[in-house]
Amino acid sequence: MTMMSLRIEERVAFAIERLLRADDSWRSLVREMVEQWPEEPPLELGFALVSAASAIETSFTEASPARDAAMQGYRLAALVSMDVYAMQLLGMARERASDLLAYWDIDPFFAKL
Repeated sequence: MTMMSLRIEERVAFAIERLLRADDSWRSLVREMVEQWPEEPPLELGFALVSAASAIETSFTEASPARDAAMQGYRLAALVSMDVYAMQLLGMARERASDLLAYWDIDPFFAKL
């Protein structure tokens, strides 16, 4: 296994664990990922969220309440992607996950979630 795939697996496992908690841990998930991996590309966090959501979706039946966690993961990934695109439109740095913090000063959705 390559170092990159180990990195991704670590992020996916982190996201799965948070998404499947019974509490509202998903609300701080993106902030926690940025704090934990500030040097990683922000879209890598989005990729990890989609991978986590897909893993949850394929592991549980449609009737399972865990499927809601998968949908939440997809939503968070979409919102991260939207933030990165908005940063591009604004000419903001977006090479590192920590760059999202500057955007969240403008659009505080994740900061307040």
